Amino acid sequence: MIFVTTGTTLCFDKLIETVDDLVGNGQISEPTVCQIGNSKYIPKNCEYFRFQPSIDNWIQKASLVICHGGTGTVLSLIKKNKPFIAVANKRGADDHQSQFLSQLGKMGCILWTNNINELPALIKKVSTFKAPLFSVEHLVDDLKRYLDKL
Repeated sequence: MIFVTTGTTLCFDKLIETVDDLVGNGQISEPTVCQIGNSKYIPKNCEYFRFQPSIDNWIQKASLVICHGGTGTVLSLIKKNKPFIAVANKRGADDHQSQFLSQLGKMGCILWTNNINELPALIKKVSTFKAPLFSVEHLVDDLKRYLDKL
């Protein structure tokens, strides 16, 4: 099962619509569940919900998570060592998600994009992607300190 999350703050219609289209045209064949949050787009080909008290069970069950580029979500997925693709939501202030994901991308520890059209290629790539071995606790702590300074 693929789990898609937009987070709880910003709507991310383009992410949900793109994943829904990929399921509809067969490019994604796994069952897909979307947490759509405040998004206006309603999936036609995926199971969905807006909000739940916790999405931990969905993340645990997922073979892949496709998420927005929010700091909390991304750091949580790194810490859990869960395969994921982050898509920067450019609607955030100063496009901060792209900046954050770019820094992680330079370290080679995540697959990410700020171009939704790259999502199909990243989905194909995720099965062979090997992030470098990091002390995950150390990485998350370092990232939090770095972000606190910004």
